Amino acid sequence: MPRRGVAVGAALAAALVMSALVGCTTPDDAGPTTAFVTPSPPGGGSATGGAAAPPTEAEATAADLAFIEAMIAHHEQAVDLAGLAPDRAADAELADLASRMRAVQIAEADAMRSWLERRSARELPADDHGHAEAMRGEISRSTIDRAAGLEGAAFDELFITAMVSHHRGAVEMAEARLAEAGDPAVARWARAIATSQSLEIDRLLEIEARLAEG
Repeated sequence: MPRRGVAVGAALAAALVMSALVGCTTPDDAGPTTAFVTPSPPGGGSATGGAAAPPTEAEATAADLAFIEAMIAHHEQAVDLAGLAPDRAADAELADLASRMRAVQIAEADAMRSWLERRSARELPADDHGHAEAMRGEISRSTIDRAAGLEGAAFDELFITAMVSHHRGAVEMAEARLAEAGDPAVARWARAIATSQSLEIDRLLEIEARLAEG
């Protein structure tokens, strides 16, 4: 199947990228085409256990700050929606995937907040180039409220639709950051998020296709 071929190719590429750049967590019971990736925080430890050199103030640009701030809010939306799945999803695989997503994005958002807090006492770069990160693929409060009133197949359908759009938005945000100059560590983080969320999109679409087949 073409979609599975794309997912396998992405997973192979992700494995190479992640082994060099970030720490990975791949649960023993994960599907063969799925990698659940937790990027190492910028300036944190590497996957091989060595400590990366902390970024200098000059390396943290307005683009870095806009990306981190927007991605924290973006992750919070996914955490809210995924938190509803255990009690409402009909499909066991989808419920498991949602739980894994929630755990990873809580950890990432916490690490991002720490990144910002470590810079709170420093002179941060002025946002004089219009680097206000757009919230792409936003999950609205009304969507989350609607999901809270659904269960079973109706919840599964809404969850997949909303989360695929949300993840695609995160990939776009990460790619926009990668087009900018800035802290190389933040660029590695953006690349890791783009990779892991692309893999999760593939998994969600596989689940959607299976559910459609009945």
